[in-house]
Amino acid sequence: MSKTIKDSQSKKTIKPKRSRADTEQRLIDVALELIRGNGVLAGLNLRQVADGAGVNRGNIYHYFGSRQELLRAAINRQFAALVDALKKGKTQAQAGFVTRRLRGFQTNVGNDTNDSMLRALLVLDGDDTVDPIPLYEMQLSQLRQDVIDGDIDRGHDLDALQVAISAFFRGYRIFRLPYARRVGIDPNELDDRVGKILRTWLEAMAQPAKDDR
Repeated sequence: MSKTIKDSQSKKTIKPKRSRADTEQRLIDVALELIRGNGVLAGLNLRQVADGAGVNRGNIYHYFGSRQELLRAAINRQFAALVDALKKGKTQAQAGFVTRRLRGFQTNVGNDTNDSMLRALLVLDGDDTVDPIPLYEMQLSQLRQDVIDGDIDRGHDLDALQVAISAFFRGYRIFRLPYARRVGIDPNELDDRVGKILRTWLEAMAQPAKDDR
């Protein structure tokens, strides 16, 4: 076999070396793919992540230090995309309380590798530093404006309202597909029906709060 042919075959077997940034990005992508396929409650197997990315498992610890740090990196990526979307859709913040919240529900409900799943996975992993409402101050400020605009009655507890809305959105996003299977309907149909319930609840916030006594 000639030297030229050997060199040609040798070049074919040589894989281009990834940069650290590319490898980190690939590890994050694979982690998100596994969460999408297996669900948040299945956890995250680092060996599967490494195999999917085509690297040694040790690379994960070298680049991220731990599974939690890998998840945090994935959360940061997802959250950055969310913030960019909010900046591009500034008109959404100018919409009324009910319209704004319904848009938020309809826009993100079908995202199976969403911020909610990743944060839940960290909580289940024992991380007590997870922020469940990372845009809390901004959203609370919007609620105060909603009170001024008359969309929310002044007697309502805005802190509790924001927590309730966050819990509603995050819980539904995490369990959307299992909910649909349990009820026995298509997920999109369930989205529509739950959205109608959500609208009724949000519109009711314009009325005075009831006395619990």
